[in-house]
Amino acid sequence: MKNKKEVVLWPKVKVMKKFHQRLIGMMNEQQPAPDKAFWFPFCKSIHTWGMKEPIDVVALDKENTIIEVRRFVCPNEIARFKGAHGLLEMASGSFWPVEKWVGKKLKFIKKHGERNESKPYDCSIVIELT
Repeated sequence: MKNKKEVVLWPKVKVMKKFHQRLIGMMNEQQPAPDKAFWFPFCKSIHTWGMKEPIDVVALDKENTIIEVRRFVCPNEIARFKGAHGLLEMASGSFWPVEKWVGKKLKFIKKHGERNESKPYDCSIVIELT
């Protein structure tokens, strides 16, 4: 039997549920950190209007399985993801080889009121690797 290992990909994840959160997304991030991600549940497309830097986007299906990865989505673009049920946005150039993990399921681990840098984060995201 193969050993399975859970790896934390993004320890600081903000769930974007409210309209204003979804509209603004990462725009207020001065310099997005590689350990942060923004999760847009029930979302199939994003815009990067007003952003200063490109971002990476990971599309998930209903089971939170990675179905597509787009690197360096430039400012002032619209990106649509067929079959997506949720999207993750993060700083561009992530060192994780997410493209190789298309078809793997992500697990969201809820944080219980944990605070970091005076901002609340809702969860962290892990992947199980063999």
